Amino acid sequence: MKRTSAKVVCSLLTAAIAVTGLSGCGGDSTVVDGTQTALVINDEEINLGKANFMLRYQQATMVNYYQTMSSMFGQEYSLSFDALSDTSDEDSPTVGENLKADALTSIEQAFLMRQHASEYEVALTEEEITGAQEAAASFMESNDAETLTKLGITQEDIQDVIEVYAIQLKMHDPMIADVDTEVSDEEAQQSKISYVRVSTEGTETDENGDTIELTDEEKAEKKDIAQRFLDALNASEDPASVTFADLRTEINDQLNEERRAEEAASQEDSSTADTSGDSSSTDTEEDSDVVYLTSSQTTFGADDEDLDDALKEAAETLSDGEVYGEVIEGEDAYYVVRMDSVLDRDATDSQKETIVQERQSEAYSDLLDGWIEESDISVKRAWNRLEVTDYDLYTMTVDSADSSTSTDSTAETDSAANTDSAAETDSTAETDSAAETDSTANTDSSAG
Repeated sequence: MKRTSAKVVCSLLTAAIAVTGLSGCGGDSTVVDGTQTALVINDEEINLGKANFMLRYQQATMVNYYQTMSSMFGQEYSLSFDALSDTSDEDSPTVGENLKADALTSIEQAFLMRQHASEYEVALTEEEITGAQEAAASFMESNDAETLTKLGITQEDIQDVIEVYAIQLKMHDPMIADVDTEVSDEEAQQSKISYVRVSTEGTETDENGDTIELTDEEKAEKKDIAQRFLDALNASEDPASVTFADLRTEINDQLNEERRAEEAASQEDSSTADTSGDSSSTDTEEDSDVVYLTSSQTTFGADDEDLDDALKEAAETLSDGEVYGEVIEGEDAYYVVRMDSVLDRDATDSQKETIVQERQSEAYSDLLDGWIEESDISVKRAWNRLEVTDYDLYTMTVDSADSSTSTDSTAETDSAANTDSAAETDSTAETDSAAETDSTANTDSSAG
């Protein structure tokens, strides 16, 4: 069984639970009595201090994520816990309410994993427990009394939360150990194709803003472009080795040269017909290339939904190096396609890894869902009174000097954010008991 070192457990406060300073902004009404019972899971009572800390950690994680993304992309910070999670539905829960529901599920899962740990021979070593003690003590020393009071947390509570998260980390591999990791080439098969696309989508709009569809004549011209590429491809010395991107550029350049010649001839005729006309405006117009067709190379499998159905069906009839014999009419484009490799080794092996990961994720989730379903879980009034809002905002401070092992930091006071946005949280499980009182629940391509 894989061991988790004391250093790893110590770092849980800055990595797994990521907080050396957890600061909150809000009035006295947000102070909680951490000794009250928040929920009971199979006779194990989880007090409000632990539950509130785990909730506020998730809230702070979301805040920090949005702050980081906003800074990275130069965008205005846009997270509001008071905003509706679905702005199109005025009856939808707020972002904060969704976060709280998801946090409750994750708390239930974490404690249930500890309750089932012995079934997988998972336990913390003395060294790991000592590491959790030291991390908890460091957290208490790094945060002021006001923050600790608002959280309703004690050093013993912090240590227990760290140990719960440490068990959760150690449980993952044993929980998925029985998953079948054998995947056949047939199941994971990925084929590689090269293709060009000539769009038949309209590019102009009417007075109502609706796209004007191409006429049959215009579509026929588009098909002629695809046919021109196909003819050039088949006329090459070795169609199987032609680089589609290069041939596409060649054809596209030819089409632009022909267009410019036609426009020049038309302009000359117009000037001859009206010698008094002012043609200076057309002389100074900047002429840019028109993109008549695009080229791509991609891999796909049997369950691929990205490729046009007609393109995919045509490709599946080909062998390695074979070009489909005619222009393919898709939903909104004409295509020319070549099968480069019926079984692309790299892409197929990568898909095998993806399939195994999906199996493992499903097995892990199914176990957690089953444990929640069969458990006796009671959510208490104390939990129901907690709220996640912009008024009661929490952020975290992590020591950037050595985030993998250090637990030195200070707590700060932050101002509440009032911004417009809706956000989703990681968990998709729901729990019905979060809004009830003392209820018992059985809860889970290339253009040149």
